[in-house]
Amino acid sequence: MKGKRLLASGLAAVMAMGMLTGCGGGGDTGNTGNSAGNGNTTSSGSETGGSSQSNSGEIVNLKWVTIGNGMPSNYDSWISSVNSYIGEKIGVNLEMEVIPWGDWDNRRNIIVSTNEPYDIIFGNGNNYVADINLGAYADITDLLETNMPGLMELMPEKYWDGVRVKDRIYGVPTYKDSSITNYAIWDKELVDEYSLDITALTTLDSMTETFETLKADKNDYPVYVKNDGLYYIFDVYDQIGGGTQVLGVRFDDKEGRVCFTLEEQEIMDQLKVIHEWYQKGIINPDAATLTEGRVYNMWRVAQGWESAGVTSWGPQMGKDVVVQQVMPTILSNETVRGSLNMVSINTKYPEKCLQLLDLVNCDTKLRDLFYYGEEGVNFEYTADGKVHKINNDWALAGYTQGSFFTVTTLDTDEFNQWDEVKALNEAAQSSVMLGFTFDTNSVSDQLANCREIWLRYRSEVMTGVQDPEVVVPKIKEELMKAGWQNVVDEAQRQVNEFLGK
Repeated sequence: MKGKRLLASGLAAVMAMGMLTGCGGGGDTGNTGNSAGNGNTTSSGSETGGSSQSNSGEIVNLKWVTIGNGMPSNYDSWISSVNSYIGEKIGVNLEMEVIPWGDWDNRRNIIVSTNEPYDIIFGNGNNYVADINLGAYADITDLLETNMPGLMELMPEKYWDGVRVKDRIYGVPTYKDSSITNYAIWDKELVDEYSLDITALTTLDSMTETFETLKADKNDYPVYVKNDGLYYIFDVYDQIGGGTQVLGVRFDDKEGRVCFTLEEQEIMDQLKVIHEWYQKGIINPDAATLTEGRVYNMWRVAQGWESAGVTSWGPQMGKDVVVQQVMPTILSNETVRGSLNMVSINTKYPEKCLQLLDLVNCDTKLRDLFYYGEEGVNFEYTADGKVHKINNDWALAGYTQGSFFTVTTLDTDEFNQWDEVKALNEAAQSSVMLGFTFDTNSVSDQLANCREIWLRYRSEVMTGVQDPEVVVPKIKEELMKAGWQNVVDEAQRQVNEFLGK
């Protein structure tokens, strides 16, 4: 893997020699080869026999479990197109299980914990390390060079570092907005009406006076949030694999000090402002109990990129918006692990799984099939090679599948927003803890108890209901009784070792 680096913007053209020679080799994107193929999928490769060598002339069966809006209504014809293409390319016949959002956690846990047959499964940092500890996933470290040459060229090595656990790799990252950049999203009408200089409104305390005015004039809540509150304030702290916002190392702290984040001055100061906003009626009074936000917001913060204001955030709200970056762009384990695909420890065909993921990431023709759906049903290509969406019925979630940077742009796009995302990734500041994952086995019980304590308080702290100067000491007292100091000491020991201290 050493020495692999992101190529220049001409990568797709240079690498158009086929799937196993790099990205972008999907052929004519104006024709998906929608002829009859081997679309009658059978059981997964975990259950069936067959050769794992495509040159044997045999087709191996793989099952991929992912999340979305459930199974597409045109699944049979779509998967037939997919299998016709990948059967010729890599000798694979694919079956998909698309689990609805609301059923995902429960269904996915059952699949993993009961060894239900599958070959590839989507996941993220919430379950990655825990499932590795269960022995659910194959160690793919030594298979990447041979079976994923396209993605190895496309994605910088530091993104692979983000999924290492004890220097081994068990998941394939989705190379997309894999760093995190937070933007304040403002209703443009209000910005114009009040002549707001949003470049000067990037910290919570700088916005109080503006929000007081908006509250009085508009009789609405300038900050309308649900029960996770203004959670983005923790994004400058690397959670080091501990799985809780209150344990972390600041992303730029070269000393690697493990801390109780609520006690850090920058966090405490922001929690005080949030509490002040709640008392002044700037925050909606039911925030701590809401599980869903609302469509319209005068102001909110979201992860993304600047042009998302035009392509996503504005259209979603039905208003013109203006955006302003409010925090540095950071690359960490957590940001990379936001979208992963893992290979089952029980698959008979780990190489084929990786070849499939490489093709989905790097072959534009196949990438579009997964991202947009079936050609002629969900989308069509325009004369100038862009995508025109026929409808919005496609059920698969694009961020779960593969790179954004090989997706064909829409005919409604005036520019390629993925170029902006790639630029943010390249400019991101890497966390000092990139590549480190806290081995929690020796303190797992204490850490689990500490997580539960924070979860009991989190909603009221993060929405401003509780005074942080009063409640944080109470939280700390409960944490200490639950073994917090043991957790911190063990984390610090491992961090020191990682940093060579």
